[in-house]
Amino acid sequence: MKRQAIKELQRWKASPRRKPLIVSGARQVGKTWLMKEFGNTCFERFAYVTFDDNPQLVAAFEGSLSPQRLLPILQAEAGVRIDGNTLLILDEIQESPRAIQSLKYFNEQMPHLPVVAGGSALGLALRRGKRAQEEGKPRPSFPVGKVSFLDLYPLNFSEFLGGIGEELLVELVETLDWEAIAPFHDRLIELLKQYLFVGGMPEAVLAFAETADPADVRRVHNELLRSYNADFSKYADDALAERIRRVWRAIPANLAKENRKFMFSKIRESARAREYEDALQWLIDTSLAIPSSCVSLPLSPLASHEDGDVFKIYLLDVGLLGAMNNLGARTILDSEALFNSFKGSLAEQLVAQEMLANGLAGDSAEPDSKLHYFVNPSTRTEIDFIIDGGTEAVRPIPIEVKSGVNLKAKSLAAFVKKYQPPLAMRTSLASPSQDGAIRDVPLYAFGTYFRQRIAGR
Repeated sequence: MKRQAIKELQRWKASPRRKPLIVSGARQVGKTWLMKEFGNTCFERFAYVTFDDNPQLVAAFEGSLSPQRLLPILQAEAGVRIDGNTLLILDEIQESPRAIQSLKYFNEQMPHLPVVAGGSALGLALRRGKRAQEEGKPRPSFPVGKVSFLDLYPLNFSEFLGGIGEELLVELVETLDWEAIAPFHDRLIELLKQYLFVGGMPEAVLAFAETADPADVRRVHNELLRSYNADFSKYADDALAERIRRVWRAIPANLAKENRKFMFSKIRESARAREYEDALQWLIDTSLAIPSSCVSLPLSPLASHEDGDVFKIYLLDVGLLGAMNNLGARTILDSEALFNSFKGSLAEQLVAQEMLANGLAGDSAEPDSKLHYFVNPSTRTEIDFIIDGGTEAVRPIPIEVKSGVNLKAKSLAAFVKKYQPPLAMRTSLASPSQDGAIRDVPLYAFGTYFRQRIAGR
């Protein structure tokens, strides 16, 4: 299984200004595999240690954080000699705030040593530290400016194709040569239907690649959902864990609405934001939930025009969204039923994932909102996504998602007429085309087009 993030890691290795790198993301998206694969393919050796269920290693970081003191301990733990040709992997680093702090000293005192740290709930660890400071307790400082970040997401559609043996189709789509791709349009739609069911969680993709049995895939989904549910109680007290479960269950219901704005009343009729905002933040901090903030003015930077009280919430993976909605395997055979399920929310979830996995994420310590959508304050018409200008535009780029081949999009046409962006995107099951500023890109090629032409990667 190939991950595009390997290229990001290779660029990090070659950088003359390399700092320790934190690979962040939800549990089970493949962080450990990625770091070990990087060590295997790009270094003479790697030294792997994990702080998960390892109190002795956590305790070792309570003393001096000098790399000279820590290296013998890490060598003994990993059973590997550590030098400049060794990739040092510190996994589940969120379990030790002191280990996070130590990255500063590795950067300052041993810049030649390549250090990669994996974190499944880094945002949660940072907020715990902030609360400790507010309560007057010692709080290890975060190594601001001393580390780099790489956010890892579930496999995107291109990675899914590679994972099930369709590497040649991946190479074809990468060309963005629409004439060459056209004969394979229907085949790519069929594969996209499979992806909407399977999703991008590595274990689910592996199960599908091995057996092609949707039932096996759904069993993996259900096991993952149970493990996340267990995490709620592992990392939160009983009262908070119950609120987290309620918010978690409400996300699919909110996405299935015509207006996908997250409403706490979907948790229960009398629910109020102040009761559940800490639970929602917990899910965002652990990368299980992905926020999309509403902006009322389509001007860069979009973050300065956010309405903090209006937002959507997506799940980390489209396959898990289908599982939580009890989407049956038979829908793979029916394009209309699949793409129109839950009022087209699967297609919108897909586009959200593709943007994040193909370069929208920034170099940020906390999983704050990177996605935005636009609502015209006067007409209340909505644009599904809007992003700050990329390589083809300096003004925000609107993106409209259609779940079928009907390309009527009054809100997008009105946006283009009023704000005149140099580029507007519409993605659907239709073939590619161009209509003035509006560029139509098939859903199966959206991630590739976004990565190459918008994110510039």
